Amino acid sequence: MLRKTYVDNFRTLVNFDLPLGELTLLLGPNGSGKTSVFEAVHAVRDFLCGEKTANELFHTGTLTRWETRDTQVFELVLAEPIGEFIYHLEIQHDRTRQRCRVRSERLTHGGHNLFESRLDDEQLRARLYRDNYTAGPELLVDWSRSGVAWVQPRPENTLLTSFKRRMERVIVARLNPAAMGAVADKESPTLAWDASNFVAWFRHVAALDLDLMTKLRPALKEVVLGLDTLSLPSLGDNTKALVAKFGLEEAPGVRGATYSCRFDELSDGERVLLLLYTLLECAGSECTLCLDEPENFLALREIQPWLNMVIEKAQSQAFQTVLISHHPELINALAVGTGRWLERPSGGPTRSREITEDDSGLAIADLVARGWLHE
Repeated sequence: MLRKTYVDNFRTLVNFDLPLGELTLLLGPNGSGKTSVFEAVHAVRDFLCGEKTANELFHTGTLTRWETRDTQVFELVLAEPIGEFIYHLEIQHDRTRQRCRVRSERLTHGGHNLFESRLDDEQLRARLYRDNYTAGPELLVDWSRSGVAWVQPRPENTLLTSFKRRMERVIVARLNPAAMGAVADKESPTLAWDASNFVAWFRHVAALDLDLMTKLRPALKEVVLGLDTLSLPSLGDNTKALVAKFGLEEAPGVRGATYSCRFDELSDGERVLLLLYTLLECAGSECTLCLDEPENFLALREIQPWLNMVIEKAQSQAFQTVLISHHPELINALAVGTGRWLERPSGGPTRSREITEDDSGLAIADLVARGWLHE
């Protein structure tokens, strides 16, 4: 589980420290930096997966506008049954050339080094450590990519490999159903920031769990009226489409009729529901879901069942969930005990504080609406 994230000199996040629990709700006014937190976690996750370069993920435009320092710092603390991992990354920027590179990268386990690199004489020198923490040979690595991502699995570095696999199961998304198509010509092990590759990701998780569609059916039938089954028929050349079949057993005048829709023919709300419930079903104990305003496009009666499942799984420590929301239902259900209030006093850097019980008798959502929270 992600216990803490630290970010410095990234958008509005300056010397910013955020503790996280099994379930965390981030609240705050627009522009307070909530989404920036998710963007930072998403960028580090992609960097560790080796998908993109430092220039693509930490370009000069991500530097804090009022800062003159040219170094960004990111740190994630990951608490796992096999021990605590701390990942530390420093990115050095060249504002004139509009480019950046890794200044240093370090991964520790229980306070012992597993990987360490540092820029020295214009070369990024790295050292890999074995599971028993003894030092391996020194290497030269590409300063535009993660050295941790570059390390291949070997019998002597199972701890580092376990860390990478766990980070692959950090899902960060700000859902945009309009960007979700119905067809994919390949599988994708990671979900895109806007979930635009949902069908490719669905293909991947369905291949890992052949009973996935059967498991999803009971919950989806309750919130997507008439939904009977989901399928991935082949269109040839390894291309598949996600199709939903509906049955009208209870509809007057058309009882017994059935019809099918491609995923992109469903409403925005139906597409979001399919994604949210798939995430709940596929997320195992080694998974972190970071969802930015997941209630968008949903009616109240659709939010509550999903929220109940999130709370139940968090209480059983089935997986970790971090939510950003402005919705009163989520605020009143989650703010006290799991909430963190983000704000930017005088328009400066983002700051975070715990949300506690209020003695006014008003619901937390009412306090937020009136601007009375923490006043």
